[in-house]
Order: sequence, then structure tokens, then C-alpha cells
Amino acid sequence: MKRIKPYAYAGKILRVDLSTGAISSESTIEYAHKWLGGRGINQWILYSELRPWVTPYEPANRLVIGTGPLTGTLAPGANRHNIDSRNVFSWGVGSANSGGHFAAELKFAGYDHIVLQGRARNPVYLWIDDDHVQLREAKRIWGATTWETDDLLKEELDDERIQLICIGPAGENLVRGACIIANKNRAAGKCGLGAIMGSKNLKAIAVRGKGSVEVAQPDRFMRAVDDAWKKLESCPSIQQMSKYGTMGILYHKNEKGGIPRKNFQDNTIPPESLKEIDPDKFQTKYKERDMGYMACPVSCSNFYRIDHGPYAGLATEGVELETVVDFAARLAIDCASVIIKGHALCNQLGLDLDNATGPIAWAFECYQRGILTKKETDGLQLEWGDHGVVFELIRKIAYREGFGNILAEGSKHASEIIGKDSGYYAVHMKGQDLYEEVRLPIGWGLGTCVATRGGGHTTGAPSVEASAESELGEKVYGVKNLADPTAYEGKPELVVYFERQQAIVNSLILCMFMTNWVSPTLLSLRELAELYSAGTGWETTESEFRRTGERIVNLEKAFNVLHANLGRQDDYPSERFLKEPITSGRFKGFALSRDKYDKMLDRYYELHRWHHETGLQTRKCLEDLDLEDITEDLRRRGKLAEE
Repeated sequence: MKRIKPYAYAGKILRVDLSTGAISSESTIEYAHKWLGGRGINQWILYSELRPWVTPYEPANRLVIGTGPLTGTLAPGANRHNIDSRNVFSWGVGSANSGGHFAAELKFAGYDHIVLQGRARNPVYLWIDDDHVQLREAKRIWGATTWETDDLLKEELDDERIQLICIGPAGENLVRGACIIANKNRAAGKCGLGAIMGSKNLKAIAVRGKGSVEVAQPDRFMRAVDDAWKKLESCPSIQQMSKYGTMGILYHKNEKGGIPRKNFQDNTIPPESLKEIDPDKFQTKYKERDMGYMACPVSCSNFYRIDHGPYAGLATEGVELETVVDFAARLAIDCASVIIKGHALCNQLGLDLDNATGPIAWAFECYQRGILTKKETDGLQLEWGDHGVVFELIRKIAYREGFGNILAEGSKHASEIIGKDSGYYAVHMKGQDLYEEVRLPIGWGLGTCVATRGGGHTTGAPSVEASAESELGEKVYGVKNLADPTAYEGKPELVVYFERQQAIVNSLILCMFMTNWVSPTLLSLRELAELYSAGTGWETTESEFRRTGERIVNLEKAFNVLHANLGRQDDYPSERFLKEPITSGRFKGFALSRDKYDKMLDRYYELHRWHHETGLQTRKCLEDLDLEDITEDLRRRGKLAEE
């Protein structure tokens, strides 16, 4: 009997028109060979179906949720989903990735992707129960937090095993920094995708699947899985992450000068403050247990419980290094329990941590410098470290109340409203608030600045830069100067390496902590190609994956050019980084060189075979990647660089 669906894939893409209520499906196979899954397929659907004049909140905009071909298998870390749409900050590429149980459940229900368009007349949620798919009224949960929504829908559907993603009040109120939450604490952050979901009057997507995922060559696949798990078990970086989560690199990151303090006025946390937020303090005082999701060999997501003080009774998971940096460094809040509370508050309200603390840090510095006064801040006195004021501003942002209505636009747009030279202190990339210190390490900064979605270190910024395994790393990644965070040479090559790899990782979809993004001893494209080949039965090589990754990067580049007119000028760091040297720590006095950054950017474009002066794509580059349709689109708009 002929097999109807492909191996490893569920085989179907679910399409839902929220305006009409129409529900249909199509085959995944039409997209899979060229775009793999996850981010790749999501972005191609957006490019193919959106016209440049469609704004983020219009019903015609799409919101696409995608799993990958390895999701639901025993491949390590294959438990994530990618969500893509137009970016509410830049109008270009919007992309976010999240862990949890939702992705596997969607595959078990028979779907690889969900494509949402239109806008429901009244609040609804989407209920997927294997082949039974329906839109249901959500008036009674509209206004609920994400935690309340999770509980209420499981109660309504009478099944604790249901997995869902949802928005909180921030998404309902179209806050630019709104995110989409899975399992109460796993955020698909960046790009305002929660606001886009809210603009569609869609509160949640709930899924229950009773199917399974079948691989093409089970014995070969399990050998590849076993080999991958052995690599992970023997890696010291993974062992440390199992204990502390990403917080385990706090001291290393601080020593390298990579932590923004008080809205990037400094790039290290002072010793007396660092002692108060020591990772061991979180472990001994608040950690209750390790947490992980399907096929996770790391369990880096710690579960915390506060049993004393003003936040006694609070229990939550997933406090990451990013959480600590956002609150302890950006806002100078040096208290572990307060950081846990801030993390939980943002998740409950459906606010991306970076895009909440970013505009608040901007406001604090503007207040410090006399640009803002109590008159503009609803009578609040914005002093560094005052967590009560920070929490009140977070609430105001989520509900767009008073001064919070301005901060809800993000620091770039808020500074345009306020004026008075406040724009200099709005640290962003392509309009989106920036979490990353980009002066050091150099490659990390470049990867963050050129990211198509507007900032973020997960699409090309190399975390292995200046690592202890630099000698091995130079062999694996093919670059020199890996050990020197201040070196410009070799860093464009490193960024392009990881751009291609992360495009594949976010399309298969795996947790990036499984890969050599963390350590040169971990999984590369070669091992990922073996997992994919054994899983799908479609033989694929490392070089073919590298080419597919480059194709996805070029797809996103073209979307940004055509939909947001983003160019070379948008790949530079904020002016602050080009004018102000580092003020403390090991690299005190180091300053970015505009001339050297320019030359590095030239080299980055050359590696992609884009025009080195304009950054525009060339005909030869696109046609070699089988992107002739994109070539013609760019040519018609006068955005194609001829060799």
C-alpha cells in the first residue's frame, strides 16, 4: 500500500481564515524539499502570500506557526516551534522561537504548520482535536492572563494533557512588545507577534493529538540519535547548563564585558551587585527542581518557588540569563526574588522581557538626564533599582495606561513621541529594543546587528567567540582570531557560518543548545543532515544543508528589502555604540571603530555574494539558490544589484 504522507512530517498544513471561519488543509510536501519546515516554510508562505502594502495589524497579514520534521521524534531538543509574521517594529521579518510541549502535540494531531489570516469578529480560540478543528468563542477568557487562560481552557475542555499557546493582556492591547506564551512560561518573544495574534482577536490555540511520528529508517535514525546524545553527555558546557541553565555563564559573560548596565551606560555588573544575583543563590534559596521538555537531554529550565517575603507562594520556571540581565543589569535590580517575580509578571501579561525592560530602561535614563520628569511619567519617580516602579510600568505597558501607552510602542517610537534628544538613548536594532551589548565580542555584535528580524543573538551571533575551546573551534568553524573578542578579522565568516546553521536549526526544529553554537564538540550540520536523512528518507548532505540555510537567509533578506526598505544603513549598531567606549571592566576604554566595522560589513556582504557597498542581493547569488522569482521581484522594484 502506497504511503500517503512523508516520513517524519505530519503531512498537512492547517489553514484558518478567522474572518470567514473557513478551515482547510494542504500538503506539506509542496514546501518541504526546498524549505525543510519551521522557520523556512513559515517565511516562504509569508513571502509568497503577503504584498508589501499589507501592514502588521491588517486582517490580510498572516501569522504562521511551524514545527519541524524532527519534532515529535527522539532527536535531542526537538521540542520547539517557530512563529512568523510581519514585524510590528520594522514591518520586515518577524520571527520567534519557543520551547514547550505544544509543537510535538501539534505534530501528533496531524499538522506541521498552522497558517492564520483574517480577523475574527469577536474573541475566539482555535481548538484542534486531531482531525476535529473548530473556532470557539473566547469572550470569557479575553482579558485573562496567560496563566489563567491555560487553566481555564484545560478546565473547559476537561483535559489536562491539552497543550496551548496564548496571549495575555499585552497582546490584546496591541503592545508592540507582546509575545506568545506556551506552557505558561515559554515565550515566543521579539517582533510583537503577540500583538499580531491579538489584532486577529485570537486568544489561544489549544491542541490535543493522539497520533505519532514515523521515521523512514528507524535503526539508522536511532544510531544517529544515540551518537548525538553521547556528544551532549560528554560536553562540559552542557553539564553546567543542566545545573544552572543559561545563568551558569553569568560570570563569564560579565568578565567579557557583554552585559548592558543601566541602559548600556556600562557593560558589566559591579562585584557588589553580582554577589546578590549569584546563580548559586537562585539554586540554594529558590530552585525546586530541574525542568525540560520532550527529548531534552539538558533540562536547563529550572523551576523556582518563593516561600518567604512579599512574593511568597510564587512558583514559576524558565528564569534565564536574559531575565537576570534585563532586570539586574538594565534596571539595576539586584535581588533574586524580585527578578523571579519580574519574570513571572511579564509571562503572565504576555510581554517579551527585552521589549518590556528596554523602553523602561530608556525612560529611566531619560529621567536621570532630565529629559523626562514626573509630569510625563504619571508622577512616578524613575530611579535605578526601584522594582516597585518597574513593576508598575510593566503593568501600565500591558494595559496601555498613561505613560505606559507611550512605552508600549518601544523605545524608538517612544523617543519620537517625546523628542528632546531622547532618541540617542533609545538603543534598538531595526526599530526593536536591543538586549545585547554589541561592542564586545565583535562577532557577537555583528551577528546581532545584521539579524533580519531586528536584533537578537539567536540567528547568527556566535556564542562560542572567546570560548575556552578556541583552538578546536578554529578548526571546526574555519576562522582565526576566535579567542580574541576585540578582533574584527574572521568574525564575518563566523557570523555567516552560524546564520546558515541557525536557519537550518530553526527549520528542523531543534534547540540550539544541542548544536556547536554552544561548543565546537556538539552537533554540526553534518550530524543534523544525518538525522534528517534517516528520519525522512531523503538523503541530504552537510553542503546541501548549508545551501538551504543560505537560501532561507536570502529569502528573509529579500522580504526586508521589499516590505520594509531595509538596507545597509540598518545593519549598523545604534549611534551610542559608535560614540561611547566601554567604561569599566577588563576592556575599559575599548571603542568600536566605524572604519573597521564598515570593512567587516563589506566582507560580510561579500561572503553572502551581495553587493558590498549597498548590501543588495545580486542576480547570480539568487539564481544559484533557485530563487528566480525573488530575483524578478527585486528587479521590478529596482532593488537588485547586477554584477
